[in-house]
Amino acid sequence: MTLSNCDEIIELIPAFVLGALDADDAARVATHVAACSRCRAEAESFRDVVGLLPYAAGSLEPPPHVKRQLFARIAAVSDHPVTSTVQRPQRSTVRSPLSGRWVVPALALMLALIVGLGAATFEARGRADALAAELAANRQTLRSLEVQIAEMRQAAQAVEAQLIAAQRELDETRTQLAASQRELREIQASGSKDEQLVSFIAAPQTVSQLLETTERAPEKASARMFMQPGHNRLVLLIYGLKSAEPGKVYRLWLAKGNQAIAIGTVTVGPDSVAEFVVDAPEPMDAYDQVMITLDEVDTAAQPSEEVIFEANL
Repeated sequence: MTLSNCDEIIELIPAFVLGALDADDAARVATHVAACSRCRAEAESFRDVVGLLPYAAGSLEPPPHVKRQLFARIAAVSDHPVTSTVQRPQRSTVRSPLSGRWVVPALALMLALIVGLGAATFEARGRADALAAELAANRQTLRSLEVQIAEMRQAAQAVEAQLIAAQRELDETRTQLAASQRELREIQASGSKDEQLVSFIAAPQTVSQLLETTERAPEKASARMFMQPGHNRLVLLIYGLKSAEPGKVYRLWLAKGNQAIAIGTVTVGPDSVAEFVVDAPEPMDAYDQVMITLDEVDTAAQPSEEVIFEANL
């Protein structure tokens, strides 16, 4: 037999390990195995399996007729009579229909199947264990990711709540700031107005005149006006006057001859004080009389008969 490559050697290794090859093939396989590490490893694995085969089954004592049949088959295969050391009754020897050349391949095939199935089973178990470990690791990773996602969601919700609260505080601060700015402008305007009023009243050319009260005026009510010759401005300071009744207003009139002109309405504060500053259409020297009346809200054509204060200029 010509052995050209490792594949042919590997096919013969089971029979080689079992000692079922003829001398030439056994020598060739031994020579190749000694030089080839791959085939040597294959032969050693088969030797390990063969070494374990005696332990695969318990020790049993075969019946006598089984021994006789076994010896008869061996004698038929080797074409040499085999005599048992035990005295047995002489029986006719039955030659086996199987030749020796078929026994060796059959044994090799059986051994190869046993080893192959064992290796495949071992490999499958190894893969199953590896997959199970990988699956457990993936599940642990998934649980860790789920915990992290839940924590991130809680953190995001907390941050969102903080942002909403901060935005609400910012809006409130803006509202307060706008109100403060508006109040500041009002104070500044009032201060500027007061400064102008004081400057006008304190000016040396300013003329002061007390208005006369009528019987319709409240007790202790008084009104004084300030004006400058040749100037249109008129300043009124009123004290002790009650707020107008609903539907009525205090109205200032300037009379010139028989014509009375409504200049504006006077608003009395909660402290019964009113400050009224107005610029007349003409200088105050052009008018003959000043009156403050209590009129209906929608009536401004002629002064009513309810005159509260009056003065001739």
